[in-house]
Amino acid sequence: MLDASRAVLALFLRHGHTDFSVRELAEHTGLAERTFYRYFPRKEDAVRPYLSAGLAHLLATVAAQPADRPLRDVLCDAHADLLDATDDESTRTFLAVMASTERLRAVWLALVEEAERGLAELVATRLDLGVDATRARLAGAVVVAAGRLALDAASRADGRRPSQVFAECLDLLGPELLR
Repeated sequence: MLDASRAVLALFLRHGHTDFSVRELAEHTGLAERTFYRYFPRKEDAVRPYLSAGLAHLLATVAAQPADRPLRDVLCDAHADLLDATDDESTRTFLAVMASTERLRAVWLALVEEAERGLAELVATRLDLGVDATRARLAGAVVVAAGRLALDAASRADGRRPSQVFAECLDLLGPELLR
């Protein structure tokens, strides 16, 4: 389903909207319409596997880093790979399409919550905290917010790389949260 998800997202980005019928999306992905519906109850759900794969890659990258490496550096490097891999035009288009489509925004926000939980678990493990520790949960939320701000900055094309903005956000927090 990842290939179908990637194809649907590419179509949305190429045209700058989600105004396609399920039949059109199914044809574009090479799936039968019933199969498309089975995996994606709403057409906007079709982008979730692609976005989830990006999140899973990010979490795996963070988890694979040596425990003695500073967490801030681990997070910055992992996010740099993800944030800088997208070009500014694609980011701008994605954010515009997302902002104009309530259901797509709902998919994105669900992924944001999933990212917060996943990052909180990783922070808790690295800092030897309980998974529900306020510090771990706050760190997860703040790291996700920094990523969202970095994407937003990329969409404005101000010359800064998204990874730069992400690192600046973490630096504004000071060192205590991630130590």
